[in-house]
Amino acid sequence: MGVTRFAILIAGLAAAGACASYPEIEPWDYEPRPMADTLAILEPEETEESLIYSQVHGFGEGVARGLNVRRHLSGPPDTWNADPFDEVVNSTWFTNRNARRALSPEAIRRGPQTGTGPVPPLTVTSIKAEGISPGFNVTDAEDQRWIFKFDPPDFHELASGAEVVATNLFWAAGYYTPENYVYYFDPADLVLEDDPEDPLEADFVVDSVLVEFEVNADEPDEQELTMEVFQRHVLDRYPRTPEGRIRALASKFLEGVPKGPFEYIGVRPDDPNDVIPHEHRRELRGMYALAAWLNHTDVKSGNSLDMFIVSPRSPEGEDAPRIGYLRHNLIDFGSALGSSAIRPHDARHGNEYQFDAGAILLRTLTLGAYRRPWQGFDEGAYPPSIGYYSVDNYHPEDWRSNMLNPAIINRTARDGYWGAKLVMSFTDAQLDAAVAAGQYSDPAAAAYLLEGLKERRDATGRYWFGEVSPLDAPRIESGALAFDDLWIRHFGGPAGYRWQFDFDPADPDIEVGGTAVQASIPLPAPVGPLDADPDDDERYAEVNVWKVFGDGEEAPRPATFWLEWNPDRRTWLVVGARY
Repeated sequence: MGVTRFAILIAGLAAAGACASYPEIEPWDYEPRPMADTLAILEPEETEESLIYSQVHGFGEGVARGLNVRRHLSGPPDTWNADPFDEVVNSTWFTNRNARRALSPEAIRRGPQTGTGPVPPLTVTSIKAEGISPGFNVTDAEDQRWIFKFDPPDFHELASGAEVVATNLFWAAGYYTPENYVYYFDPADLVLEDDPEDPLEADFVVDSVLVEFEVNADEPDEQELTMEVFQRHVLDRYPRTPEGRIRALASKFLEGVPKGPFEYIGVRPDDPNDVIPHEHRRELRGMYALAAWLNHTDVKSGNSLDMFIVSPRSPEGEDAPRIGYLRHNLIDFGSALGSSAIRPHDARHGNEYQFDAGAILLRTLTLGAYRRPWQGFDEGAYPPSIGYYSVDNYHPEDWRSNMLNPAIINRTARDGYWGAKLVMSFTDAQLDAAVAAGQYSDPAAAAYLLEGLKERRDATGRYWFGEVSPLDAPRIESGALAFDDLWIRHFGGPAGYRWQFDFDPADPDIEVGGTAVQASIPLPAPVGPLDADPDDDERYAEVNVWKVFGDGEEAPRPATFWLEWNPDRRTWLVVGARY
């Protein structure tokens, strides 16, 4: 399909989304192209994060969802960018990795890393001494730029380990992320940047007074910033190894030119490639299952970053407008797993929004008698380097991030199933490799995290695979419709299915159904001649297959497969699927 037709389709879908009902789009009606969002655009302006904007939109979306009667009756609208087989094509938002083709454990351990970390000597170019996450930026010997962040002094390895493990798993799932490293550096490898045009400066508290320091200070109200001052106010906060090294999280600057965060609702108006409202993107809605699994509670606009990838075909000249495209990255995973960046997670994290209108209302109406489900929950003992991360207080159907996120609260069962397939694609060996990337010094702590990852993974899969008929990879084998039963693959149990086949050519119609005890459905063949027009819907059959679980209970919704009859080869072809 050409770009024009794709744009017309999206415009039509947008109009449909504004109407009273959401029409079904047959899988063969369009074919999104992987390159559709990398068309050259003029370089956009950089935007700034707005926590108020994100909170208001998230809260407004939550209120609108609660008051929308039609939504309660029919559910949220379907994802707009699912391909004919209910997957997503590679794009500037997501690229299929582990669930499409299994990565080696070593690839999972490396994640997006392309090297071994910063190469000394390291020139400190900016300093953030105070605030929630102190740190500094450096430029290394290869002229690569890095952000250095540190663990809370009382919880060594907590944030740095969580950030690397979560980064590698999000990347392996298919998202764009920075290269993050657990990095042990020698303070002797640091030098302060000496730029007369833009001198390095920092504010430190001295005797309860905020004092401004600057390299080569020449003002009466400034003090000289030296390595001794930098070490005393920054580096001495953190423990050292016997070799004198300090552990940090080293995050490499992303490729391209930063253009600010993306929002989880609407589109970016200065990006002509951005045509699908973000709350209707499968990769953002389905990310719910991954974020819940990893307890990545800080899923918000501010933890994303659009990078402008400059085209080599850009006009030359300093003032010439550059062309390229935007790539959409997820950043900052320090509030994942058992870490909330500055302290360990507790039982509330993942179970309630920071501003949870429902809980507040219930507390008000009951005059404070209502107790939140997580209150009084015994978290038990956990390693300080990991924080609280367990399956015991995990509810994959109702996990909550810190802030209302318009995309993930717009999820459907189809989106959750797609995300759960990403989660369940990770094997025990791959998770072991991901944990190894965190470089935890205590083997018992690493084992605690690994056990939590495996148990929460399985809980995520059991819930979402139970919401649909999880019958993947449909294909024709020996004239029958075959598929992979993901429930049996991951959780075992007997094979059992109920199916219905409907084919409505001009004459005669075929409507037949039955049950099966293997992952294969027999398919009848047309008897009479068919219309020669390949675009005629009469060439397509619909097969609905319900998974029957071991207790005899049927899945709440079938897997729907569309087949096209090929009269020359006298066989069916699978052309689409919906879950």
